[in-house]
Amino acid sequence: MYRPYEEIFKRKPDFRVTYTIFSQEEGGRYNLPNQGIRWDFWYEHPAHPKGMLFIIYPEFEDFSGNIITDPTLTVSKYGTARMWILADEKTEYHRNKIIVGTRGFFMEGSKKVGECEVIELINLKQNFVCLT
Repeated sequence: MYRPYEEIFKRKPDFRVTYTIFSQEEGGRYNLPNQGIRWDFWYEHPAHPKGMLFIIYPEFEDFSGNIITDPTLTVSKYGTARMWILADEKTEYHRNKIIVGTRGFFMEGSKKVGECEVIELINLKQNFVCLT
């Protein structure tokens, strides 16, 4: 059984995105991923060098907005995901750089395997909130 990041990290996600995963013909993946994949994230901003990758992991939602909890199911080619900045010290770095409408990419090394757009700020719009 998949253990949701909110339970692991004891906080809310940093932001949400809509996404499209690229097929192999589009230069992306041979297969769709499963929940729990640990892709890096990249987005363009003048403050960081082009190609800089960030440890910001997706957590995929079903079409009702609930976390997919079966790690054996492949996720949809299109959908929404909650995004998690793994390094707490990087949250402030991203706070005013990632905004609603920011476009970014899921990355496997230097390969873009999916495109996404920020649709909601959660912990990035406020002080870091820990759950107790």
